[in-house]
Amino acid sequence: MGINKIRQKSMNTITNNISRQSQIEHWEHLLPSKTKLKSDFADPFARLTPEQLEDLAILSRIRWLISSNKADPNGASAQEAKQIEEALAEERIDVEWLLSKRQTIRQQRIEQTTNKKIEAKDIKLSGVILPLYWNDERLLTHFLLMPYLGQCSHFPPPPPNQVIFVESTKPIDIQKLTANLQKSQYSFLWVSIEGTISLEATNHNVFRVDGMSWLESSYGVICHNISLCTPKDIAKVLEWQTREERKSLYPKLTELISINTDLN
Repeated sequence: MGINKIRQKSMNTITNNISRQSQIEHWEHLLPSKTKLKSDFADPFARLTPEQLEDLAILSRIRWLISSNKADPNGASAQEAKQIEEALAEERIDVEWLLSKRQTIRQQRIEQTTNKKIEAKDIKLSGVILPLYWNDERLLTHFLLMPYLGQCSHFPPPPPNQVIFVESTKPIDIQKLTANLQKSQYSFLWVSIEGTISLEATNHNVFRVDGMSWLESSYGVICHNISLCTPKDIAKVLEWQTREERKSLYPKLTELISINTDLN
């Protein structure tokens, strides 16, 4: 089911004021079954080293910047791209072939790492939001929802199957939503959303502490209701994370909601 049909389904739900029990309430429901984790396709990127993967990503981004007229085709970035191409060629890596396979491999990875059984189901999920798009009235229209928010390359974001691209049917006034929330209460903005989920691969250029980077999402949600998380909602998310993740990500929040950091 495409995102337009999902949007229509969600709007019909609102219009008819139909109250249906949410079926997806935990982040683990977005994960595939253990049997699906065994790859049954050949991934040419799997044989590359982390350094080679990074070089390939930089090269791809520079090419995109040049093709979008956002970088000088004869400038420093273009020279860097040429050096990367030559270095990878010396390592017998077929850059053009690999780049031509990106979308195919990406789709295969998504199929391997998502749960198709939740397609078009109702969802009620809590997490941290990363705002993406605002309308002319400075109301939030689209955002990413995650169980935690990686801030830089040294602490990366969640994998694509733990990132949801959310479109709100009603633009959100963040100031109004957080009016009664003390700024020092939470490190990040935690919300609970209700809507309809779909398998929808998207890629977003987002700001992080050490610069802009691409963030992938394997799911989309048409959201018809959003509210601030209660401490209990946040606790449910934190309990699923490992003790080390909780202590490094949300030490103050963990203490605030009385979570036992020795769980799990």
